[in-house]
Amino acid sequence: MLGERTAYAIDYSRPTVRWNTVSPESCCALLTSMNLQQHIERYVELVCRADRLFESVRDRHGDLLSCKPGCDDCCSVYFQLSLIEAFFLSGMVRQHLRPTALERTLARADRIEPLFRQATTSLAHMHGAGRQELSDAAARLRVPCPLKEDRGCVLYEHRPITCRLYGVPQRIRGRVLSCPHNGFREGASYIAVDVDGIQETLHKYSREFLEDLIGSVPSARPRPLYSVSQALRTDFNRNFFEKLREALS
Repeated sequence: MLGERTAYAIDYSRPTVRWNTVSPESCCALLTSMNLQQHIERYVELVCRADRLFESVRDRHGDLLSCKPGCDDCCSVYFQLSLIEAFFLSGMVRQHLRPTALERTLARADRIEPLFRQATTSLAHMHGAGRQELSDAAARLRVPCPLKEDRGCVLYEHRPITCRLYGVPQRIRGRVLSCPHNGFREGASYIAVDVDGIQETLHKYSREFLEDLIGSVPSARPRPLYSVSQALRTDFNRNFFEKLREALS
């Protein structure tokens, strides 16, 4: 396990985000206490915080970081997106990719999603495994990302937080982990990013976003989670959220 010092908070400015709404059938018609722009801006503020955390670690330990263009180990990591992340990614890929690039990306998503489901099933079959054992097994899984093209990301500026923080030491479920290609070593002391805290914030934002759309959500219900492929292929419109409301009721 890597040594750890307390992760620290960094101030970040409030970004300006323009979110294009397209029709009365969009989920915007369901929003009540907060509007869509506020939900998106709050999420992007968290993205900015993650970026600044990464840069602060780079400032202190740049000699240990090998992250550079063309390094794509993080593009094959098994992870899931919270609702607010999936919603944002789905919108951004449609706003920023040209039709031909979007077509190629969605075709990759269709090919990759069965691999993601297979990986998820393999974890589900680990009966009796503890939380830490499942976490370790998930970390060993490799699933390509549909956003990866020619060793680069077609939506790099809007990539998920998991992708943004991959290279630096991270505190996850009581342990500090880092990309094996970087120079962070066991026994040394580094600043670690509190990924557990960031994930809890993402789920809090997602829950409040969902409650604003469909009303109260039973606390016992599992959090909706999505693969990148699912996020890209899902049309988060009014019909989607109405069906989700029925499923959670």
